[in-house]
Amino acid sequence: KKRRSQNRKAKAARLAPRPVAGLLRPVVHPPTQRYNMKLRLGKGFTLEELREAKISPKLAPTIGIAVDHRRRNKCAESLQANVNRLKLYKSKLLIFPKKSGKKGVKKGDTPKSELQNVAQNTLKEIIPVERPTLRVKARAITSEEKESSAYKTLKKCRTNLKYDGAKRKKAAEGKEEK
Repeated sequence: KKRRSQNRKAKAARLAPRPVAGLLRPVVHPPTQRYNMKLRLGKGFTLEELREAKISPKLAPTIGIAVDHRRRNKCAESLQANVNRLKLYKSKLLIFPKKSGKKGVKKGDTPKSELQNVAQNTLKEIIPVERPTLRVKARAITSEEKESSAYKTLKKCRTNLKYDGAKRKKAAEGKEEK
C-alpha cells in the first residue's frame, strides 16, 4: 500500500505539470445489450469530434488528447457530448512555452502571468464522466395503465401492419370503380 502510494507520487512528480491520468479520453457506450446503458472512457476521440471542436488531429496528441482514427460516431448526442468535453478541456488547458525567453513563446501558449503556481490534476479521470442515474422511483399504477393492455396494443399494431397492403389495394380498387 505504501509503496504503491509512493510510486503514484513519484509518477505525478515526473509528469508534472501534466495530468496524472494521462491523455483525455472520450465518453463512450460499451458494446452489447448488457452494458450499453452505461458510460465509460474510450480509446480516443474521432476525427469528426476533433473537427467540431476546432482541434487539428496532429495537434491533439501534443496537448494531451487521445485520438482514435478508427472510431466512428453513430449518433449526434454522443458526438455533441464529446465535443463539449473537448471544449471544456481546451478552456481549462494551460500550455507552457517550450523554451524560456521571449523567442520561445509561440501563438497559443498561456501568458506567463497565469503560469505561476499551477496546480496539477491528480484525479483518476481528467474530466470525470457524468454517469446518468438509472433508478426510477416507485409509484402507484394509474387506472389508465390498468385498463390498457400492452399485449393487445402490440397485437393490433402487428395485424394492422400485416394487412396494410391489402387494405390499400382494396381502397385503390374502390376509387377506380367510382
